[in-house]
Amino acid sequence: MRRPDLPPKLVQSFLTVLPMQSYTQAAHTLNLTQPAVTQHISRLEETVGVRLIERSRGVVLPTAEAQALMPELERFEQSAKLLFDKARAVAEGGRNSLQIATPTSLVAHLLAPATAEIRKSGTGVFPVFREVDDHRVYDMVRAGEVDFALTSMTGSDTALSCTFLLSDRPCVVCPQDHPLAGAGSVRIEDILPFELIRPPADTSANRTIGIFEKITQAEFTYAAEASRLMTMEAMARAGLGVLILPALSAQLSAHSGLVFRPIDTEEGWRNCQLIRQRHLRPSPVAKQVMEGIQNKVKVLEMAVPELLSLHMPLG
Repeated sequence: MRRPDLPPKLVQSFLTVLPMQSYTQAAHTLNLTQPAVTQHISRLEETVGVRLIERSRGVVLPTAEAQALMPELERFEQSAKLLFDKARAVAEGGRNSLQIATPTSLVAHLLAPATAEIRKSGTGVFPVFREVDDHRVYDMVRAGEVDFALTSMTGSDTALSCTFLLSDRPCVVCPQDHPLAGAGSVRIEDILPFELIRPPADTSANRTIGIFEKITQAEFTYAAEASRLMTMEAMARAGLGVLILPALSAQLSAHSGLVFRPIDTEEGWRNCQLIRQRHLRPSPVAKQVMEGIQNKVKVLEMAVPELLSLHMPLG
């Protein structure tokens, strides 16, 4: 049986519509017409043989089949993007191209500012950010797919060098008119009565929820599940449930009708570290970017000391 073609533009349209919750806005972002985006998603559904999008209370949601396929669709889009990013880097000289695996929140708060500052100094760094689930990061670094990675995963691997960066505390994210919206910190017990939007397995947010359930000896209930931060935000904004996220992700999510509050606990903090291959000497530009990241960590702690710690937690 001949395998059908799957043009990357079909996947790109699907993955753009979900977080934006609008075919029209997705079309504008992709520089396409709205009918073109609609056609892309219809063709994608025909190609894979399942329905991918449904509407619930005016919200665009992925179907159960789409949730099952989401990791593969995201990897497909990332692979296509990486091909063109690498080609562009080669065309521009390639010597200062860096492959970096990282969560979205650390791109926003650490990597992007550090890279922008280095570029202002005259170094022509060309970063390729690969936003991946934490559980894949160690394998990517070992295989040499990336120059280095930022992750909340911990492990003991003598082939890898691990540098602790920061811990950020867990927070709850909810709409501005939600009963949990308010000032100051909130207790775990106050969150339990409300439904959550479940984050993907093998993420720091999912691990934190598990820790909270052990502490309280109670289980959270869930209204929905999503694999992308932007999709989770859209669900929370629509009132489908609240989010439990590490502070830097919560800060990134708290916009357009969403707010966040720190959770009053010393448990469930996310520990972020930088990992790279121990036996490979980093290139001068990679070393410069890694030093820039550590400088940005210190700036962040001074800006929001109530949300961050630069000390490795005991135990």
